[in-house]
Amino acid sequence: MRRWRRYPRILAICWRAALSTELEYRLNFVANTVLSLFWMCWAAAGAAVYFQFAGDLAGWTYPELLVVIGLFFTVNGLRQALFQPNLQRMGEYVRRGTLDFMLTRPVDAQLLVSLRYLGIHNLLDPVLGLALAGAGLAASGRGVSAASAASFVVMLAAAVLLLYALMLTLMALAVVLVGAQELDQIAFGAVELSRFPVQLYRNPVQSVLTVVPVAFLTTYPAQALLGRLHPVVLLVGPVLSLGCVGLASLAWRRSLRSYTGASA
Repeated sequence: MRRWRRYPRILAICWRAALSTELEYRLNFVANTVLSLFWMCWAAAGAAVYFQFAGDLAGWTYPELLVVIGLFFTVNGLRQALFQPNLQRMGEYVRRGTLDFMLTRPVDAQLLVSLRYLGIHNLLDPVLGLALAGAGLAASGRGVSAASAASFVVMLAAAVLLLYALMLTLMALAVVLVGAQELDQIAFGAVELSRFPVQLYRNPVQSVLTVVPVAFLTTYPAQALLGRLHPVVLLVGPVLSLGCVGLASLAWRRSLRSYTGASA
């Protein structure tokens, strides 16, 4: 237990170093924030077109759809800030032998490889996304009860864990394939499918996105915030996410068994 208590401090040191490096280019941070704000407004305006002649789509009103879009930018921002910088470096670790060095350190290699770097260029995207989700919630006229807020926090945490499990699985794949490139596009594609509620897709696509489970990234957290989430989904979400993380960790460890090092 004492061994794991030091990991938050190790991550804090790594993230401070990453922030110090990234803040040398402050203009990039400002430009990306402005660009993210533009794309978020563009997405909200574009979605409004579908509601010119209909009050709702598949049971979703326009303000409720804004909640999903806001959560999409939140989840995608977390992917870009926490996961993308580390996944993109994975192929380089394998090719250059940096992974050999990380495996010999007296810390958990999975934690060090998967969460060491932090990208700040999209660090405000989650904040902007939550702001849009809050605006959509206010426009919907729905109040937020303590139960709804707690359910939302649980489902959003489950969404982040599922995204981490996907990234860790792709990292394991990078170890096996050695020269694999652009694996982050798979994670981006999964998040992109969650831009709209899964109910807007026709079957069998809707069923596939529920099972995969893309629906847990934005649709179910939005339903939790709106007080529309089925209690069974609230129970399944944490169990599913933790199970996926466990399977991804297993895949990571198995990939290291086949890793022979840069010298091989």
